[in-house]
Amino acid sequence: MNRYLTTSEARQKFLSLVDEVEDGDQVVITKRGVPKAVIVNFEELETLRAVARLWQDPEALRAMRSALDDVKAGRTLKFSGTPNVGKILAAARKKGLLRG
Repeated sequence: MNRYLTTSEARQKFLSLVDEVEDGDQVVITKRGVPKAVIVNFEELETLRAVARLWQDPEALRAMRSALDDVKAGRTLKFSGTPNVGKILAAARKKGLLRG
Protein backbone atom coordinates (compact mmCIF):
# COMPACT_ATOMS: atom_id res chain seq x y z
CA MET A 1 0.00 0.00 0.00
CA ASN A 2 1.30 3.46 -0.82
CA ARG A 3 1.56 5.95 1.99
CA TYR A 4 2.19 9.62 1.23
CA LEU A 5 4.29 11.82 3.49
CA THR A 6 5.79 15.25 3.18
CA THR A 7 9.56 15.59 3.32
CA SER A 8 9.27 16.97 6.86
CA GLU A 9 7.15 14.03 8.03
CA ALA A 10 9.50 11.55 6.36
CA ARG A 11 12.52 13.14 8.04
CA GLN A 12 10.91 12.82 11.47
CA LYS A 13 9.78 9.20 10.92
CA PHE A 14 12.66 7.88 8.82
CA LEU A 15 13.67 4.93 11.03
CA SER A 16 10.08 3.72 11.42
CA LEU A 17 9.57 4.08 7.64
CA VAL A 18 12.47 1.71 7.02
CA ASP A 19 10.67 -0.87 9.18
CA GLU A 20 7.38 -0.28 7.36
CA VAL A 21 8.83 -0.93 3.91
CA GLU A 22 10.31 -4.21 5.12
CA ASP A 23 6.71 -5.46 5.28
CA GLY A 24 6.13 -4.55 1.62
CA ASP A 25 4.63 -1.08 2.02
CA GLN A 26 5.81 1.82 -0.11
CA VAL A 27 6.25 5.36 1.14
CA VAL A 28 5.91 8.20 -1.35
CA ILE A 29 7.63 11.38 -0.25
CA THR A 30 6.16 14.62 -1.52
CA LYS A 31 7.59 18.10 -1.74
CA ARG A 32 5.05 20.90 -2.05
CA GLY A 33 2.41 18.29 -2.83
CA VAL A 34 4.33 16.69 -5.71
CA PRO A 35 5.72 13.12 -5.41
CA LYS A 36 9.53 13.34 -5.45
CA ALA A 37 10.84 10.04 -4.03
CA VAL A 38 9.75 6.59 -2.89
CA ILE A 39 11.07 4.36 -0.14
CA VAL A 40 10.67 0.68 -1.05
CA ASN A 41 11.91 -2.65 0.25
CA PHE A 42 15.34 -3.48 -1.22
CA GLU A 43 14.18 -6.86 -2.57
CA GLU A 44 11.28 -5.18 -4.35
CA LEU A 45 13.68 -2.69 -5.93
CA GLU A 46 15.91 -5.52 -7.16
CA THR A 47 12.88 -7.32 -8.61
CA LEU A 48 11.79 -4.16 -10.44
CA ARG A 49 15.31 -3.73 -11.83
CA ALA A 50 15.38 -7.35 -13.05
CA VAL A 51 12.01 -6.96 -14.76
CA ALA A 52 13.14 -3.71 -16.38
CA ARG A 53 16.24 -5.46 -17.74
CA LEU A 54 14.07 -8.24 -19.19
CA TRP A 55 11.78 -5.74 -20.91
CA GLN A 56 14.82 -4.09 -22.50
CA ASP A 57 16.24 -7.39 -23.80
CA PRO A 58 14.74 -8.13 -27.25
CA GLU A 59 15.40 -11.88 -26.97
CA ALA A 60 13.79 -12.10 -23.52
CA LEU A 61 10.82 -10.05 -24.75
CA ARG A 62 10.38 -12.41 -27.71
CA ALA A 63 10.47 -15.40 -25.34
CA MET A 64 7.84 -13.80 -23.06
CA ARG A 65 5.57 -13.05 -26.02
CA SER A 66 6.00 -16.60 -27.29
CA ALA A 67 5.17 -18.00 -23.85
CA LEU A 68 2.06 -15.81 -23.69
CA ASP A 69 0.99 -17.04 -27.13
CA ASP A 70 1.46 -20.63 -25.90
CA VAL A 71 -0.74 -19.96 -22.87
CA LYS A 72 -3.45 -18.31 -24.98
CA ALA A 73 -3.39 -21.26 -27.40
CA GLY A 74 -3.65 -23.77 -24.56
CA ARG A 75 -0.16 -25.16 -25.08
CA THR A 76 0.47 -25.62 -21.37
CA LEU A 77 0.93 -28.50 -18.97
CA LYS A 78 -0.70 -28.85 -15.56
CA PHE A 79 0.59 -31.11 -12.82
CA SER A 80 -0.46 -32.04 -9.34
CA GLY A 81 2.47 -32.14 -6.99
CA THR A 82 6.04 -31.45 -8.01
CA PRO A 83 6.76 -32.69 -11.54
CA ASN A 84 10.07 -34.24 -12.49
CA VAL A 85 11.71 -34.16 -15.91
CA GLY A 86 10.26 -37.53 -16.88
CA LYS A 87 6.69 -36.45 -16.08
CA ILE A 88 7.13 -33.20 -17.98
CA LEU A 89 8.51 -34.90 -21.09
CA ALA A 90 5.81 -37.60 -21.02
CA ALA A 91 3.02 -35.03 -20.68
CA ALA A 92 4.50 -32.82 -23.42
CA ARG A 93 4.79 -35.79 -25.80
CA LYS A 94 1.20 -36.81 -25.03
CA LYS A 95 -0.08 -33.30 -25.71
CA GLY A 96 2.14 -32.80 -28.79
CA LEU A 97 4.00 -29.82 -27.37
CA LEU A 98 7.58 -30.90 -27.96
CA ARG A 99 9.39 -28.92 -30.59
CA GLY A 100 12.36 -30.25 -32.53
